[in-house]
Amino acid sequence: MVSLGYRLRASVPATGPEYQTRRFEARALAPSEGQELPIGSKAQMDLNIRGRVALVAGASAGLGEAVALALAREGVRLAVAARRIDRLEAVAARAKQLGAADARGFSLDLTDPASIAAMLDGVRSAFGDVDIVVLNGGGPKPGRFTDLTIDDWDGAYRLLLRSMLVLLDALVPAMRANGWGRIVALTSTSVKQPMETLALSNVFRTALVSALRTLADQVARDGVTVNSIATGRVDTDRLRSLYGDDQAKMREAGAGVPIGRVAQPEEFAPLVAFLCGQAASYVTGQTISIDGGLTRGLFG
Repeated sequence: MVSLGYRLRASVPATGPEYQTRRFEARALAPSEGQELPIGSKAQMDLNIRGRVALVAGASAGLGEAVALALAREGVRLAVAARRIDRLEAVAARAKQLGAADARGFSLDLTDPASIAAMLDGVRSAFGDVDIVVLNGGGPKPGRFTDLTIDDWDGAYRLLLRSMLVLLDALVPAMRANGWGRIVALTSTSVKQPMETLALSNVFRTALVSALRTLADQVARDGVTVNSIATGRVDTDRLRSLYGDDQAKMREAGAGVPIGRVAQPEEFAPLVAFLCGQAASYVTGQTISIDGGLTRGLFG
């Protein structure tokens, strides 16, 4: 059975400069006969980002790895960053196999400003200006508000908010100067529906989304889009640390989701990749849920 994807091609009819309308034509793309594509990649779209420089933080496993590999299929020059450099080397090698123009791993500890600065220097030295950044990192300590210490709050601030602001401060000026950029933050459904036992995530991920929404307006006319993902229950090390590391616990985690199960990272990645592409040039300032219907709001 042949899987079909679509390539969007924009054309502007000559109807006068004040009433130019973009029309999009879809052209089917069939993979090579017998080729099997991973989950989440069968509906492929040419995102017109081949050769762009993409930086994915927290890319050694889970959501970050899945997003990095989805971008690799689009032919980007890929920088993957995390603390586990041994895992990053494997991710970079896989990215090249999938079509990345180049892929390299960079050590990154988001709680250490010196590590962030060294990673950014390394990426710029290897690739030049970053066009696409996916803001992602580990989750903070779980706990109710009254169970947390000031040290817990300080640590979560450095991990979830300050580190991301440092990355934005370093990367946004070049995006604006170059007239093109994509910023996507991987956050949590806790930004829309706070969770009692994830107080730190509720507070600092929501603060990041607020900062990004503010930034989106200021850079929109510079060709830079800024969006956030409210991540639901995805089968990652983080979810297993919260629920338990066995299949029974994963079924329990999925029981409260309308779809009836937790997601796999490969199901999550295609939408993130789309937001990094040229076709998403009119999508900015949004917080989009990928959660199997978990968020109950009308505008979730």
